[in-house]
Amino acid sequence: MFDPHDPYERYYWHYESRRPLSMAQIIALESVDAETVALIWLLLEHGASITVAGPTDPQPGVGKTTTLNALLQFLPEGTRREYMSGMYEKFEFTREPDIDPATTCALCNEVSDHLAIYMWGRVARRYLMLPHQGYHIATSVHADTFEDVVNMYQNDLHLRPEDMRRLGVVVNMGLVAQSNPVQRRWFSTYFFLPQPDPAHPDVIASLPLSLWHEVADTFKHADATVFHNLAIWMGMSSQEFTCAYDRRVACLRELALHSADIGEMFKAIRAFRQQNK
Repeated sequence: MFDPHDPYERYYWHYESRRPLSMAQIIALESVDAETVALIWLLLEHGASITVAGPTDPQPGVGKTTTLNALLQFLPEGTRREYMSGMYEKFEFTREPDIDPATTCALCNEVSDHLAIYMWGRVARRYLMLPHQGYHIATSVHADTFEDVVNMYQNDLHLRPEDMRRLGVVVNMGLVAQSNPVQRRWFSTYFFLPQPDPAHPDVIASLPLSLWHEVADTFKHADATVFHNLAIWMGMSSQEFTCAYDRRVACLRELALHSADIGEMFKAIRAFRQQNK
C-alpha cells in the first residue's frame, strides 16, 4: 500500500512532479501573478479547500501536480496531511481517536477514472464530502473550464449543493496555444460561496478571484465586492482583509523577483507569519 513517507512512492502515485517548483518560481514564469496567489494564500490559511483543474486532452506537463504542491505551503502551520490511496482508500484516518478535522488536510492526487491510484465513483464522492465533517481537501482534476469542474462534481459524482459550497477554491490552468517554449497560465480562479441564497437554495454561486485575458496576457483581479465577501467569510473587517492581502502581495512579489525555491519559500512564509502574528 502507498507509503507517503517514501519519495519514490509519492512520485509513483503522482503526488510529486518530476520538476518541483515553488510558487515564487511559478509567478516568475508568469503562469499566474502575485495578486491571485495572495488571495489563495489567505483562503488556505483560513481553512479553504482547493481543486486544481487542467485540460481533458492528454497534455503532459500541464503542471497540476506542481501547482498543487506549491500551494500546499500556504496551509496553516501544524496542518496534518493525509494522503489518499486512490480507489483503495478506506478513510481509516477519520476513525482515529485523536484526529482533529479542523487541522487536517486530505490530499488526493487526482479525482478521475483514469487509473486505480486516482479516485472516482463512490470513493471520490466520499472524499469530496469530507469538508462536511470539517476536514479540508486538496486535489486535482481533468476539466477544461470551471463550469466543467462544477458539472463533474455535481452531475458525475452527484454532490449536493451544500457539499459543493464547501469545496473552496478552483484553479483552472492550461497551456497557452501556439507558444514556444511552452507557457502555462491560470485561466481562471474561483471561490465557491459557502452560504446559499435563500431565494435560490439550489444555486451554486461562486466568486471570480482572477481571470486571464488571452489577448493582453494579463489577469483581471477580484473587485471590491469580492473582497468584501471574502472578508466576511474570513471574519475580518474590509480594512483588515485588504491590509493582509497587500502584505502577501508584497511578499510574493519580492520572492518571485528572486525566483525563491521551495526551501526559501518555506523559510520566507514562516518568517512572514512570525512577523504578522
